[in-house]
Amino acid sequence: METKQRVTREDLELKLTAFQDDLKSITSDKSEKIKALIVAGASIALLLAFWLGRRSGKKRGGIVEIFSGKRRR
Repeated sequence: METKQRVTREDLELKLTAFQDDLKSITSDKSEKIKALIVAGASIALLLAFWLGRRSGKKRGGIVEIFSGKRRR
């Protein structure tokens, strides 16, 4: 026959703290990788925006005329 053991409060606390520690170690490892990916992605986005803006500026950058507001006759 099967003997039923009683689950004590200490047993539950030990299991839950072990589970919580495992989760903390997993999430801390993942969070470091996620932070690194976010920084890399933001850097690439900034460089891409700079490069595209510079390129479009060269296409449109032509002659700039400055008018003084007075007309010549």
